[in-house]
Amino acid sequence: MTVVSPDYDVVVVGGGAAGLSAALSAREQGARVLLVEAGAKTGGSTALSGGAFLAAGTSVQRAAGIEDDSAQEFYEFFMAVNRWDVEPSIVRRYATEGGPAIDWLMEHGVTFAPEEVVRGEIERVPRLHRAGGLGAGLAAALTRSCVQHDIDIAYGTRVEELLVSDGLVSGVRAGDQVVTAGAVVLASGGFANNHELVAKHIPFARTVLEQLRSPAPLTNQGDGLVMAQRLGAATAGENRAQVLLSSGITHDLEPVLPGWLICVDHTGRRFVDETAHYQVMNPLTLRHGGVCWAIFDDAALHAARGSGSRYGSGLWTKDTLSAAVAAGKIASADDVGSLAQTLGLPAAVLETTVERYNDDADQGIDSLFFKNPEAMTPCRTASFYGVPMRPAMMPVTGFGLRIDADGRVLRASDDRPILGLYAAGEIAGNVIGPSVFSGGAMVAGAVIFGRRAGRVAAESLALTR
Repeated sequence: MTVVSPDYDVVVVGGGAAGLSAALSAREQGARVLLVEAGAKTGGSTALSGGAFLAAGTSVQRAAGIEDDSAQEFYEFFMAVNRWDVEPSIVRRYATEGGPAIDWLMEHGVTFAPEEVVRGEIERVPRLHRAGGLGAGLAAALTRSCVQHDIDIAYGTRVEELLVSDGLVSGVRAGDQVVTAGAVVLASGGFANNHELVAKHIPFARTVLEQLRSPAPLTNQGDGLVMAQRLGAATAGENRAQVLLSSGITHDLEPVLPGWLICVDHTGRRFVDETAHYQVMNPLTLRHGGVCWAIFDDAALHAARGSGSRYGSGLWTKDTLSAAVAAGKIASADDVGSLAQTLGLPAAVLETTVERYNDDADQGIDSLFFKNPEAMTPCRTASFYGVPMRPAMMPVTGFGLRIDADGRVLRASDDRPILGLYAAGEIAGNVIGPSVFSGGAMVAGAVIFGRRAGRVAAESLALTR
């Protein structure tokens, strides 16, 4: 019998941080690698992100003078924040491999400056490593390294089927093209641009489905997820999507609201420090009925200079707000009570809320939520405006394939690996957990498990040759 060698040792589906890392890692083990990307260029969601990488006990931290952090502390923190509603083996891999992954990225041309290590949100010490050039810079460096390491890249090619031979995933089909391989790594991202899958796997988003948008590339349609499910793959992360508030007036990603807003829920009362990180603001809004009304006055409108986030000015500038008011997209009134009636909020309660807020601003202390007084400005100058913000921007879908700590896709029927199939990045649903407690968590998970999956896939082939 003639034994036909596969076209490649490893085929990687998807060219974001997870896919690029998997391809490079497999290549470092001597594998012949093909990376298949549905879009016209690599980078995926990573290239559109802030390029932050969450890790502890790293060489970059030490260069910044942070000597008292460790992977063990990060592991314990990760587990506690998620109330142990995560898989310890996955979190252990995440925590222990973060530092080595950052060193590995730097070997491949990614830069991390010590002065760009900052606190993400609730961590004890700074753990957020910002890549030079943000997400685009990180993706570009990995892409260059893939080219330098003779990894073949097929652009504009959408994989439609996983091939199986003798119980082993043995390649992919894209249209009428078939590529055989010893192993396949799925790194095709999430499915936020496929509203049918969103409605199926993210029930809380059904109420905003028509307004739902995502900063993810349009190529993120959930193809890899569906293909793996056809083979009986296990899944995890139901209803765990990460959402950001959006007015629907602009399409910009605004993860941080400007501090001069007064944010109220359906009762007309404040429910949060308006400068809270999106990891706090967005789930809290969902628990308060799913709508946050941003209230401000004419003085704030004319002084508006944006949110101060790294993602652009978005809605919160004088010109954009003024245009939205003129177009009737932002409600306005001559007094707070009339504005409340227009918005459908209890007028007396909203009047009290604004009056107390103004008194606090005058006194230089937020007596209810202790917001930084420097962010507070009184809301007294007519006209008064209100913008409803809903959780309609979805950067992370959350739901995906269940993998083990080596990136192997598990089978739903018996919890055993589907031979020859690996996954990493947003397509994996059991890496982050229900609490995405800091920026940089997704990029770190993509690189760590992409790197691991590529290496294990290549090593498994070496054992069977």
